[in-house]
Amino acid sequence: MLWQRLITGPLLILMLIGLVWLDETASTTMVQAGDGGEVPFAPRGTVLLAMCALVVAPLLAREIAGMLSRAGSAVHEWPCMLAAMLGACSMWILGSDDTVSTKAAGAVLAVPVALVTLMSFALMQRRTSAGASSTVAGVLLSWAYAGLPWAFWIALDRAQGPAVLAGAILTVKSTDIGAYFTGMAIGRTKLIPWLSPGKTREGFVGGLVMGAGMGALFAWWSGDCSWVATPIDPVRGAVTGAIFGILGPIGDLAESLLKREARVKDSGHLLPGMGGVHDVADSLLLTAPAAWLLLA
Repeated sequence: MLWQRLITGPLLILMLIGLVWLDETASTTMVQAGDGGEVPFAPRGTVLLAMCALVVAPLLAREIAGMLSRAGSAVHEWPCMLAAMLGACSMWILGSDDTVSTKAAGAVLAVPVALVTLMSFALMQRRTSAGASSTVAGVLLSWAYAGLPWAFWIALDRAQGPAVLAGAILTVKSTDIGAYFTGMAIGRTKLIPWLSPGKTREGFVGGLVMGAGMGALFAWWSGDCSWVATPIDPVRGAVTGAIFGILGPIGDLAESLLKREARVKDSGHLLPGMGGVHDVADSLLLTAPAAWLLLA
């Protein structure tokens, strides 16, 4: 219901602001080191990594595993949740120095192979091949779709600071809001009626315009914010916001594919008025690599 969304939405925004504030506080609070010097209490991104890897990613993977199971795939929750946690951690050590970055990149690329190896070995112990392909596919989907996008958001935070991270996430969600209210007000032409009857072409354009506007606004504000490593040019912010306005709805429609196959209205019931974690995070998943590439 709309009134529940109007309560849950601001609470989620406050939680995001609280997390980035706590993360920045932890990274700027200095403590005594063993050699007598001072070091940060925790590296930037630590709080966000803990939240994404231990809470958001496994919950999202659990919902995805549930939908795949309802659709007839032989998947189990715990391997999918573990894969999502590994995905969320996969970019943490990138960027320390050239040698570490090279080795870390190789380790990241090896994770899916390791997951396939472990799952294949586990499936062999069952002495049956039934459901093998769907089980492995579910684990890989959880790593790449439920876990890895959060690693890109954390990498953006480490590169540019919490203000750019929060601004980018709010810009993505503003495209959802713009599309929703534009579609309600003037929406006439269905976008993909068989998949998502509520989405309209007018709403899509409204979301794109809203994303461009909010992207430019947050970029302009970044010039006066001390929590930003490098201020974002407003034109760059507008272009990024417009790209979010394209990729965000695709992420929403990708979730609709899973829900339609599973014959469910929402991915879960954790968030009143909004459904599950996937229902809220869908537009953030496919926009994450673009946010990192364009803003970091």
